[in-house]
Amino acid sequence: MGELPPPLRGTALRILATSDLGAASVPVRTSHGSAGTCAGVAALLERERERVPAEWFDVGDVVVGNPAYVLTGERPWDDVAGLPIAVTAAGNHEFDDGLDALRAAAARLPFPMLCSNADAGLPATATVGDVGVIGLTHPRCPDLTRCPPLREDRDARVAELARELRRDGARWVVVLLHDGVTFWPAADGGGVETRSEYLDEIARPWAAAVDLILAGHNFAAWTGELAGTPAGEPHLFATSVVVADLGEEVHVRGVFRVPPEPPRTPTPATQAMEAAGARPVGSLPDLWLTRTGAQRYLPHLLADAFRVATGADAGFVVPNFHGIQAPVDGAIAALGPGTVSELDVLRLVAAPDYDLQVAELRGGELEAAAARHWRLADPRNAAADAIAENWCRMPSAASGAHGRAGGTVAVIPAVIAFLERWLGRELEAHDSGIPAARAIAARISAGAAGAIRRPSMN
Repeated sequence: MGELPPPLRGTALRILATSDLGAASVPVRTSHGSAGTCAGVAALLERERERVPAEWFDVGDVVVGNPAYVLTGERPWDDVAGLPIAVTAAGNHEFDDGLDALRAAAARLPFPMLCSNADAGLPATATVGDVGVIGLTHPRCPDLTRCPPLREDRDARVAELARELRRDGARWVVVLLHDGVTFWPAADGGGVETRSEYLDEIARPWAAAVDLILAGHNFAAWTGELAGTPAGEPHLFATSVVVADLGEEVHVRGVFRVPPEPPRTPTPATQAMEAAGARPVGSLPDLWLTRTGAQRYLPHLLADAFRVATGADAGFVVPNFHGIQAPVDGAIAALGPGTVSELDVLRLVAAPDYDLQVAELRGGELEAAAARHWRLADPRNAAADAIAENWCRMPSAASGAHGRAGGTVAVIPAVIAFLERWLGRELEAHDSGIPAARAIAARISAGAAGAIRRPSMN
């Protein structure tokens, strides 16, 4: 970990690329070891600059998912502003708080945040030395968050902007594309499998006009070509970097792990996270994983926690709302074994709007919703790759009893809209006033491991 390959002969610039940093400043435990950190990326950059010119490019979502938002009420933009990033793109989560908040946050950064495919009040391009950079937010961004409509000329504009950058002296043109390849856990449980056809179609209209495409957004890492242009995607949360050497030709050297360096200077965000990490909520004797086929599937534990806390007949969890780690081993989240801290729990529900809701379902509807979700999430369904929220190809989880007459189900608020879509009707739901984090912590404290109730839908 932390050793990058020597630059190729003739390398004029080395790029270290990250995506979905989530302001990952504090080393945290994952199922595959300690996660990397922003300070770890900075350390890699410093070492590379001793042997070749190097820059840090980021593909967006720089603060999303950081538990400091729940702990302090503030997104840790200042923590990111202190990093030696040269340029970033607006990811989908940059729009979560609205355009005014996005522009205010971007103004606090000492490096440009780019967005050329939506009119967000951000620059479309930037120049970093001899590199012209074009930023593209997620191609389905308006479906995911409070993003304005994408420009109708977005594809043609990339080629036009590339020509302008070259005319103004850029030797290379790099696109920061905030979207990634489709991935799912490998059958042997030792990593992931990927499919890039959807992303290839996104890049095809403009790929020939640029020299390098840096992707992101999805949890897995990948390198290859998109419509014939070299491309790479790092793991999220500062777990890895894509290394690209620019010279007479552009070479993507691979994906390399980032060391778990501690924060160089304490901040309110890092101090709050470290304090939460020191507060235990209970312990688990075994490892629970969000990975298809896991012996102890973490979404089942979460669903059971939601059921017990609210008194609902069942709990239901869609796993893509609770991803907290890069799937180096195929898992996007893990808890245990051993002590579970408040920080471990908050990472699973790292937003203040995760108070549980309880909805009434008719007989058979919980089973129907789970089946509908799996038809879309099943990795064999390649046609569903373009669905914006369908990045997680893992099954949902239910816990509890739901008979022929139906019953109540406890979910996080965002899942209500999905249930309505899958069931084809509006649901009446009430706010339980119970934070999801409190429900999870209580279930762990009460000894969740031996008490998970699988659903009965007969």
